[in-house]
Amino acid sequence: MAFDASPSWSGFNYQGKVALYYALSFINKKIEAEDFSNYSLMLEDTEDFEIKRNRVAVSIHQVKAYNSSSYNDYSDALLGIVLELYKQPSVLGKIHTWKPINSKPNYADLKASLRHDMSEIIKDFDNSDPKDEGTILAKAASTATKIPKKAAILRLAFKDFSAPQLRDILKAIVTRDNNALERLDCYVYDDGNAYCDLNEINSKLKSEMAKYWDKKGTVNTDEKKDKTFYYFLGMMDSYIIDRHKTKRDQEKIQLEFSDIVSSLECDREDIGSFYLAFKFKEKFAALIDDYMEDSCNYSEPEDGLVCNLKEARKFLLSLNPDELWEYYRSFSPQSSLHHECNTENALEVSTEGIRHVLIEVFHKLNIEKVVQKGSPYKFIYRANSSPGQSFLPTTITSAVPRSYTAKQIVKNHNMIEALYEVGYLICGGSEKYVFSPDSMTNTTAPQAEDEDRRSKRDEVLKNITLVPIVYAKGVLD
Repeated sequence: MAFDASPSWSGFNYQGKVALYYALSFINKKIEAEDFSNYSLMLEDTEDFEIKRNRVAVSIHQVKAYNSSSYNDYSDALLGIVLELYKQPSVLGKIHTWKPINSKPNYADLKASLRHDMSEIIKDFDNSDPKDEGTILAKAASTATKIPKKAAILRLAFKDFSAPQLRDILKAIVTRDNNALERLDCYVYDDGNAYCDLNEINSKLKSEMAKYWDKKGTVNTDEKKDKTFYYFLGMMDSYIIDRHKTKRDQEKIQLEFSDIVSSLECDREDIGSFYLAFKFKEKFAALIDDYMEDSCNYSEPEDGLVCNLKEARKFLLSLNPDELWEYYRSFSPQSSLHHECNTENALEVSTEGIRHVLIEVFHKLNIEKVVQKGSPYKFIYRANSSPGQSFLPTTITSAVPRSYTAKQIVKNHNMIEALYEVGYLICGGSEKYVFSPDSMTNTTAPQAEDEDRRSKRDEVLKNITLVPIVYAKGVLD
């Protein structure tokens, strides 16, 4: 099965939170003067995120969650954003970091450090032979493929420019003929720090929500903050993934400030769908990490071998939170998970089933045997044998009697479709258990276990078999 090479979900998490924090802070600072109908937030376009007014950038932002304060770790990002500021004369630039950025030794601040970097690039070019192709500027202007990072940044910013033209651009910035460097700063948070620890961004987000409600004179409780917080994170996660999928489209997806304001003003008595989906995705990712950190469960595959679990994780965590929730519903045929009250749905999530059954299935079964066709939200393993046997991974543990589990599956009206096409449900435990959906609803005799299963697909399968992981692995291998 081919999976999208989407960036990991966790990699965008801090970036999305910082972007949302900045948008909320922006709204709070201008709440009396603006209606925000013409403002929007754009992620992953020119920079990590941008604030736009009437679809034109007001500010551009880089977000770097490096566990480092070394200037060298940030110098490339700083060069990239200052070159973009050169092209956009009225735009402000901000860099947001997890740790404070130190300036270079003997230089007063980041601007002086970056100005020295650019001066050295100019100096290297000016002191070289005109035919020398080894300078950063010459390599940036060349068609060579393997070039230094700074040369690649210059080429990306100013495609098809000559080395002398690139030199003039840097010279204009260094001498302040262009004020790009003066418009760049580290973002300073409300606590006076020019950085924000990963563990603090959540509380800062909630603080900005509370400021908005206080300004509006509306109810401000911890429960309301929690529910709105997770609604926002789900909304941001969905936006980031959709933005990535449509990144090459001419019409860019933007998150409207009016939608952010509407979300702040929405009443959230029950757990909202975004809250539930995002919290579930967060927990799901954490359970996979827990499994992979347990040496009793997991070890890295040998060089050259595909890790089934990593491939499954890459696909599932590239999904929007609500899409992942739909997959989870299909992995839990013994539970309805379609209650009108999301609190009830949340209470029925089986973390034990995910951690000790579902993730082990993803780890041990050949990912190449996964097929996805027909209705969406299907993750089914199919054997090459004829007739092909279809296996659905589940969260069914061995803790509940199989007879009771079978009754719960048949009672789950949302699983009727699966009973038309999947004959085997992969469960915890070591024994197979065969049951007949027909026999639980009428008096039709159950089919023998070794009887040909090739029935018409407009009928429910005669038998469903709960099988241990080792059995499914034996068939699929």
